[in-house]
Amino acid sequence: MLQRFIHRFFRPRHYWRSVSFDEIAELYTSRLIMVFAVNIVNLFAAVYLYKLGYSIQFIAWFYAAWYAFKVPFAIIAAKYAAYFGPKHGILLANILRIPSLIAFALVAVLPSQQAIVAIVLFGFFQQMAATLYDLCYTIDFSKVKHSEHAGKEIGTMQIMEKTAKIISPVVGGTIASLYSPQATIIVACVLFILAAFPLFRSVEPTRTRTMLRLSGFPWHLALPTLVAETVVGFDFVVSGTVWLLFTTTVIFSGMGEGIYATLGSLASLGVLISLVASWTFGQIVDRHKGGILLTAGTIANSIIHLFRPFTASPSAVMGVNIANETATSAYAMPFTRTVFEVADDSGFRITYSMYIEMMLNIGAALSSTLFALFVSGLGDRHGMECMFVVAAVYELVMLLVWRSAR
Repeated sequence: MLQRFIHRFFRPRHYWRSVSFDEIAELYTSRLIMVFAVNIVNLFAAVYLYKLGYSIQFIAWFYAAWYAFKVPFAIIAAKYAAYFGPKHGILLANILRIPSLIAFALVAVLPSQQAIVAIVLFGFFQQMAATLYDLCYTIDFSKVKHSEHAGKEIGTMQIMEKTAKIISPVVGGTIASLYSPQATIIVACVLFILAAFPLFRSVEPTRTRTMLRLSGFPWHLALPTLVAETVVGFDFVVSGTVWLLFTTTVIFSGMGEGIYATLGSLASLGVLISLVASWTFGQIVDRHKGGILLTAGTIANSIIHLFRPFTASPSAVMGVNIANETATSAYAMPFTRTVFEVADDSGFRITYSMYIEMMLNIGAALSSTLFALFVSGLGDRHGMECMFVVAAVYELVMLLVWRSAR
């Protein structure tokens, strides 16, 4: 039913396609369900651990190890995608989410030493699932998109993702607050299984039973976007994990289980306002004005990071969330289109996607490591405030490499 609705609503807006709309509609449907499932759990994962009594320093080191381990695993994921195809990779990724979430649900009920083992198992399976899914999704979308209208299709996909991000934090936060975080995890497990089904109504978009090619990779073409991808990973940690922990410990300190519903509602409001911009941004990208959009979005996001330490009320949190979601969409759309163009032009689609995933997680691991070091040396609040300042500076690396990427 969901796929039929997407097909009827978006097909008239994809009239330029010379091939069946089914492939991109399947990806839209799967992505919508997947993002919903991920966000009803992952948005609150760090807060959940903090509420269970784990220190911010422990959480920061946990995420640093998590992202660091994803870097070499990207090679295994790329080999799997090359041999079996990206759709089968997405299916396996969804299956791997199940044991990770079961382990995460057990953290609250196990003795301390066994709970650490459960956290490690959660991180182990979760990083494998996330790496495999992100890489295979990139390969699949880069293959089935329409090259001349990629901006519009990226905009549509952003709308799908933002729709899920509007609903999922409210649903996840409400379930966690009224029942328990474990109940939210059970709902997510069911959704992860459902998310892969829409993809298998058509064949794999790439050749299967192939080997991962490394020799002859065009580094001169790919290097600027690979460096820029570390900025995306760095910003993801600061705007996500660090920001949520900052609002939890500084602005909403002392709040009980209702924190999940509060954070979820504020996150949803931020995404809702930015949703209007996604379609417009996609059209701007297709009119070859992506450079202006990326520059404005990057500078705005850098300024937003500088404002985060001075946020002191729920209304200010909502304002920061709205501004951040809009600015991130502004720079992400033209950058994502450039990434897909490089994937098309390089002749090394899967290899390039592997390097993209590796650099993304190098940026995230660097961010998490600095987060842990700052918190260790300066204390929780001052450590997080320093992270916002560093993120504001590092964000500008995107501008330095954009010219050469074009």
